[in-house]
Amino acid sequence: MFFCKFILCIRFLILITCAERLQASSHWMVTESGLIQPRLDSPFEMARPYDFLSFLKQETRWDEIIKMHHELSKKQKFLDDLWTDIEKDTDLGVDVGKDENCMRAGPLNMIDWYHTPLEDGTIKNIAEEEFLLPSSYGPSIDVPDCKKISSLTFSMFTFEHLSSMIKRTNISITPEYPSLDIISPAASVEQFGHWLAGALRKNSSSWLHYNLAALFWRIKGNAPKALECCRRAVHYAPRQYKDIALLNLGSLLYRAKKYADAITILNGALDHDSHNSIAHFVLGNIYTYLGEFNISLAHYKVSLGINPKMDIAKKHKYATLCHVHLGGRIRNLKVKIDKLREGLSEYILKESMWIKTQSEFLKTMKPIDGYDYKNVEKNCAKMSELTGLRISEIKMLGDRYSLIKYFFDGPIYNDRLMEVTGTANLDAIYTLQRIVSHIQRHANMADILVHFNKDEPIEDQTAKPEQIAQNEDAQSDVEKKTQTSDQFSEFESGIFLYPPTLKINRNEEDFDKDANWPSDAMCTQALHIFPDNMEAMYPVFLPLENKGIRVKNLLTDKIGVPLGEEHELPWHPPVCPTDKEGKKSYKQQLITEVVESDLLRQKLLEYVGDGEVEKAEHMQDAEIGHRIYVAMKKNTAPKWITQVIASLYWRVRGNRVNALHCLQAANKVVPPKYKEVVLVSLGSVLIEMGCFEEAVAATEEAFRLNLYEPATNFLLGELNMIKRHRRTHMFHLKQVVRVEPGFMNGLAKNLLNAWACIMKEVNKFQEIGEYFIEGDICTQVEPGINMVCEKGGENCHMTNIQCFSSQERSDTSMIMKLLEQHDKTYQSKDLMSDDFFNFVIQRMPSDRTERLAHQANYDHMMKAVETILHGCGPLGCKSLQPADLALTEEECSHHYIQLGYWLHIVSFKQLFSDTNIRIPSEIVTMNPSNKKIPECKLVSEPLEDFYYERLSRIDTEGWQPIMTLTHQFAELFNYFDYVTLGAKIAKYVEARPSSWVAALSASWWCGAGGHGACAVRCAAAAHALAPQHYSPYPLRALVAFLHMHSKGKDAKDVAYLSFYGSPKSKIEAFLVAISHTYLEEFDQAVWMYRYSLVFDEQFKPAKACLHATMCLMLIPEAKKGIRNK
Repeated sequence: MFFCKFILCIRFLILITCAERLQASSHWMVTESGLIQPRLDSPFEMARPYDFLSFLKQETRWDEIIKMHHELSKKQKFLDDLWTDIEKDTDLGVDVGKDENCMRAGPLNMIDWYHTPLEDGTIKNIAEEEFLLPSSYGPSIDVPDCKKISSLTFSMFTFEHLSSMIKRTNISITPEYPSLDIISPAASVEQFGHWLAGALRKNSSSWLHYNLAALFWRIKGNAPKALECCRRAVHYAPRQYKDIALLNLGSLLYRAKKYADAITILNGALDHDSHNSIAHFVLGNIYTYLGEFNISLAHYKVSLGINPKMDIAKKHKYATLCHVHLGGRIRNLKVKIDKLREGLSEYILKESMWIKTQSEFLKTMKPIDGYDYKNVEKNCAKMSELTGLRISEIKMLGDRYSLIKYFFDGPIYNDRLMEVTGTANLDAIYTLQRIVSHIQRHANMADILVHFNKDEPIEDQTAKPEQIAQNEDAQSDVEKKTQTSDQFSEFESGIFLYPPTLKINRNEEDFDKDANWPSDAMCTQALHIFPDNMEAMYPVFLPLENKGIRVKNLLTDKIGVPLGEEHELPWHPPVCPTDKEGKKSYKQQLITEVVESDLLRQKLLEYVGDGEVEKAEHMQDAEIGHRIYVAMKKNTAPKWITQVIASLYWRVRGNRVNALHCLQAANKVVPPKYKEVVLVSLGSVLIEMGCFEEAVAATEEAFRLNLYEPATNFLLGELNMIKRHRRTHMFHLKQVVRVEPGFMNGLAKNLLNAWACIMKEVNKFQEIGEYFIEGDICTQVEPGINMVCEKGGENCHMTNIQCFSSQERSDTSMIMKLLEQHDKTYQSKDLMSDDFFNFVIQRMPSDRTERLAHQANYDHMMKAVETILHGCGPLGCKSLQPADLALTEEECSHHYIQLGYWLHIVSFKQLFSDTNIRIPSEIVTMNPSNKKIPECKLVSEPLEDFYYERLSRIDTEGWQPIMTLTHQFAELFNYFDYVTLGAKIAKYVEARPSSWVAALSASWWCGAGGHGACAVRCAAAAHALAPQHYSPYPLRALVAFLHMHSKGKDAKDVAYLSFYGSPKSKIEAFLVAISHTYLEEFDQAVWMYRYSLVFDEQFKPAKACLHATMCLMLIPEAKKGIRNK
């Protein structure tokens, strides 16, 4: 008792001594019995009031909290002022508007420093007739391949000792706009190239034509071929013209970013003629880009002295002077950013100590039931209430400083970029502009710029308890309310690693550069690193950071348990609500072998350890699950983020069902711009569970959101591998490697190389299109390498085709009798002849606008068709039995696939393999039109044109994009932004309204993209504009499109319309036949196949599809495939 009184006396004396400093009157009171004790709401109402040492520490913590609050407030003022200066310095508009040179130059980001004029020799006053193509020139097949036209040995005079010339096969450039009004009045680049090839063959030592050929390849974007032509132009050019050849060689190397070599060669050009104004201009561009402004201004001055009317040189000179003006600002920015980063690091370190001290102070107080001391936000709110200071607001602003620090420490900002002189500095300023804009937009920077006054009244600084309670209620009601914008911005950076607008370099990887890839040597050397199981599935996860989501300390400090501490028991698993509707719809369709990869676990540990995997490796899986569970319950992040992390946890634990539940839940609430993150994991989990169709649907939806995301492309590659769509499988793997060569620790690249080597070995024995031995009939077909798939995915390429000899089965097979036309039972009535439709040709009106005459002739043809189309004889095909044709069920398995395969070969493949037809490659160099869909003009009135009137009856509703066709069409142009490609085609159609190939390209783009009305209209325009022998091509493609969209009757009508124009064409007869097959009109189909074979007995499509038709007609199991489609 005496001891207790003694302790109390000592405490009393201490309190009296520190009364002023502790504001004791607000924390202590004297009871009626004379005892001194803390108030109930005092911070000194301790859990262990008898612990004197704890009491002394509590006092020290209280002082530290107050002291650090004032220090952080002062630090914030310093950081705010610094940030305001940076914000002003990154706003170029004010500074640029004050400088006359900047105003004359215009927007600096619009200056093309790589601009190098295509000089054809006109500055040397060469007579135009020497190099201009005749205005009536027509062919466009050949190209000027200078290396094949003439050989050239090593020569120092062509600068072949330079490193870029030694490795000239490895350089690349972007295509240049074809300034044909300067080079030649030719109608197209192809015609210009064809003429050059002929001119060089006539005179293989013409430097002028070699120089023009180099310009041709620059327009095409083919640097190696352009260099070969430049070498020969330099070699053969006389001294007085050698500067022109060297100018183009140096310009080419500059565009290939070989700056040192370009400067050497351009100086060589000036050695031959110092009055070459273009050489001075290009050198000025190079030196400006490199930051050598004094040298560049000197070259611009000389260039303008030679040619004062060179407006682009004036503009670039002013832009260079503007860069000089901005140089000082950039240096100041660098100093301020360094100060800011240093200050942010100190601030965040002090803030973390401040938060930790608050937590320790509150834990020592008398406990409150249900209070969570690990919740930082609640701790700050409580300390605001106890101290009367704006502690919560200070903490909120500190979170925003963490966001600023994240950007400056992350990959978006690059210190080295600020240190580089030249035009690259501008990129740094624009990057800073985006960072400032993003933080202002998402972190409410207006509040940051309000500085606190420490002398304000206490009652104004105290947080309102009612407001705190409302915020807590809003966070707890997760089922009804969405996340707040402040909460979301804490995790969102807004910077996508691979945005949808990403530009891919297609000249870096071996498979893009080397026509013989993969080589036998590569296949042999890489054999040991190829995956063991090529057809297994690998789990795929799209990292959150790829979409600008940063997890940070979500699973540590945010839940109040640092990384180095173990979470207290009990531990709960992060279970997500079950989607009952989704569970019913998912059915296992196949069994897949899944390779268990450690990559998912590494990614999970990375999220737990705030990017440091080794710091989280000690954790048990159950504790990690509980941390996720707590984050979900506390709603510390947007719900979909924690659900995605929970799905990753369950995938690591091998529980795909729970992972699926979490992904289904996340898919319902994820914002659209981040939906791809959920869809990729969802598709991967579904295919691991064997739900193929659902996996395809989810993955294709993700692919439509972003064509370039490596995880999406890798998953699409796996799905196409399962269906044996080899070309599409390889296409997606190549996309992965182009964007991220090290994806999944190089797995994608190894798989690509392995499959390429396998396909190379396969192709040594059987090339596509060479499966059929002359005189053989092919029967056994299975799905295999993808050529193109129809809407349901059925129509795909084939790898396993078995053939039987016509001699082996001629005695027993009626199919052979049908093909050889030896059936004596009805030979006299059904003998095939190529003159059946001579009357149609004889009565054909000369003008397509003679609609009534055409209609009468067409009706007469259709009546004749109805009379003679009995392909199986008088009794019809229904009278036949499988035994009559020696057909077996095994022989007819998967046989319906042949129809779509050969339809694609005839309608598309042959069209674009025709050497006389070239899809205009200059389409990709066109500026996109404002019109997103091409508009084709008809050459005659629709009601007067017989063909268009019939085409206008086609059903154009309900067309959907066909992804594999869009890929194939995009590959023709090597341009994979399909929407922009459509706008470029629209521009090309506008520029060349009379080009049938332009209209045909537009029709295919529209058909593949799901635009039915556009596809039909452009096909009609192409049909009207095309020469007579090419007029069927547009209609052939239209037939295929209609079949792919399950519009069989319209397809048959178009096939007959094409047949009407060319009744003696084996292809048109084949298209009519296959249309009858799809409609199960087997008698007519068989007759038309036989009629097609009259013109070519070895016409493989007709032979194969005739056999397929008999299978579909007589074998019930074979018929299911086409009916399902």
